[in-house]
Amino acid sequence: MNSLLIGLTAASILLSGAAIIYALSQRRARDDAEAALSDAEQAGEESAAALEAAQAAQGKLESERDRLSTSLSEAEDKAQRYRAAIDRLPLPIWVRDETLSLADFNSAHLAAVGMSAEDARTQQAELPEGSGRLKLKNLAARAHQEGAVQSLRVHAVTNGERRLFEISECPLPGGGQLGIARDLTELEERSAELKRHVDAHREVLENLDVAIAMTDPELRLVFANAAYMRLWDIDEGFLATQPMLTEVWDYLRERRRLPEQADFAEYRRQNLRNIQNLIEPKEELLHLPDGSTIRTTTTPHPLGGMLFTFEDVTDLLYLERTYNTLVAVQSETLDKLYEGVAVFGADGRLKLHNPPYREIWGFGPQALEGEPHVRQLIDGNQALLGVPDDRWEDYRTRLVAGASEAKEGRGRFDLTDGRAIEWTQVPLPDGASLFTYVDISDTIQVERALRERNEALETADRLKSEFIANISYELRTPLNAITGFAEILGNEYYGTLSDRQKEYADAIVKSSDQLMALINDILDLASIEAGYLQLEMESVDVAELMASTQMLAAERARSRQLALAIDCPKDIGCITCDERRLRQALFNLVSNALKYTPPGGQVTVCAWRENGTLHLTVRDTGIGIPEEDQARVFGRFERAGGRGQGHGAGLGLSLVKSLIELHGGHIELASHPGEGTEVSCVLPEQPPAALGDEEKDGDAAAASA
Repeated sequence: MNSLLIGLTAASILLSGAAIIYALSQRRARDDAEAALSDAEQAGEESAAALEAAQAAQGKLESERDRLSTSLSEAEDKAQRYRAAIDRLPLPIWVRDETLSLADFNSAHLAAVGMSAEDARTQQAELPEGSGRLKLKNLAARAHQEGAVQSLRVHAVTNGERRLFEISECPLPGGGQLGIARDLTELEERSAELKRHVDAHREVLENLDVAIAMTDPELRLVFANAAYMRLWDIDEGFLATQPMLTEVWDYLRERRRLPEQADFAEYRRQNLRNIQNLIEPKEELLHLPDGSTIRTTTTPHPLGGMLFTFEDVTDLLYLERTYNTLVAVQSETLDKLYEGVAVFGADGRLKLHNPPYREIWGFGPQALEGEPHVRQLIDGNQALLGVPDDRWEDYRTRLVAGASEAKEGRGRFDLTDGRAIEWTQVPLPDGASLFTYVDISDTIQVERALRERNEALETADRLKSEFIANISYELRTPLNAITGFAEILGNEYYGTLSDRQKEYADAIVKSSDQLMALINDILDLASIEAGYLQLEMESVDVAELMASTQMLAAERARSRQLALAIDCPKDIGCITCDERRLRQALFNLVSNALKYTPPGGQVTVCAWRENGTLHLTVRDTGIGIPEEDQARVFGRFERAGGRGQGHGAGLGLSLVKSLIELHGGHIELASHPGEGTEVSCVLPEQPPAALGDEEKDGDAAAASA
């Protein structure tokens, strides 16, 4: 545009000069013709040849005048057209004379300054006015001095708007200067908008977690975000120098942040060639010496240069490997499971299954290919499910709906081939349902056999208890007679007995008492097992209970040369229990301790409260119970082997355990061979609620039966 304007202006000036030259030449020709004519007239008649020459010269001058007149007319027309064209240009244009004063303007300049041509010439209206006027004067002077085009960008207010102009001053041939002002306001606005977009784009890239770097067409690193600096551990000062890409590679290699290469120079040259010839985006993985893996993407930038993105995928690759391994393990695990496993999606199609599933339902390998719908699978097993035709549609609809809904469920299929299949449905997070199928036919048969056997054992145990109870009752009557007659004989009511006879009578009474105690224990156990032994609950003073137990066992302890001690606080208070049964249990424990403690030993009966319970403990210094016997000593008719001093029927500890459990408590045993045994009865302070009359009556009736 500048060249065109300068050309037009130069052409206009040349035409004006041609017109002036033409006028001067015409005047000179006329003066010459008049001089020649005068000379000719003076010569007159001196020479006809001279006259003819003058006439010929005048004809030539007239012809030349006509030609120059035509040329001047054409030049004036062209000058007017050029002037009109310059006036129509939207750019302000002005002309300065040799003194650099404004001499002429086009319409755009006059419109910009808001003046007429005369006023603008008179006031020397520059564009812009004010402080910018001096800048334009200096620009014009510099162009005049250097004889070359000079340009300057300034802001000016035109028509009430602030605009940016680029002012150019161009020296003209023959003197004077041509000035042009280009309006760059729109370019300035577009540049500002572009800068905002670039800044916003840069801000977005800066805040991304993905490492990003950009180079210019010369492969100089011109941008790198914070993630890039963190990933590669590059100093910000180094990046501020906008290093070449090869310099960045050297920097990273020094810090072992690039893959190890046998020939790094060749690696760098090959990389550089690949980048320079790159057309489409390229992605590759970099395996660094520290074990991390970086995924890099190289993309040609639309404005030239390259765009690089880097992402640390070490954890991602580890998770992917772990996931693939987990899937393989799960798949192998499912295949090795005994249960049949099938996963049906929300659309009712089979997504996953294992071999036992095929075996349970008798499907061939091809029948389960292509994710068949559950309706197809159900139809293939109609005969196996054994559902009549008139009920099949409803039955199948329910099964299809259940398989398509993600819900929990369980049930059992009794198949026509005699098998029983137990199924379980579990909803999965993606809306699918996991079904497991187990063939429990053998389990049901074993369960049935065990149930029948258990019923037989319960019947036999009940018969045994009833038999023992009946036998015990039958033995009590003759035993009472034997005991009574033996006591009569021992008391010598019917005559004096010899020492041996008296010894025999005492032995009969003692043995009868032992047998009676054994029978009572058997009856108590039978009553407890039958469920109709009723406790007579009352408030019992624990200290008095301990004292009465000591009194009952004191004579036996003295006879065995044993110390019997009581350790019980006087203010221990009361407990609600059946006093007779609790004393019986405690006395059995004391008797057992006296029986198995060597002479000179000690038996201690303790009582204390702890955490809402009452502890009644019998501790002896006897021979102890081996660890392998401790688990069975509370069973019926069980005796710990090797305890030495006599053998009982093995009912004492069993009866104690049953009585304590009737009170809602439990037994604790601690024993070490050679050190002694400690048996604790732990009773709740509040006993369990008594049974109602109806329950008692029912239990009694059951026991009687």
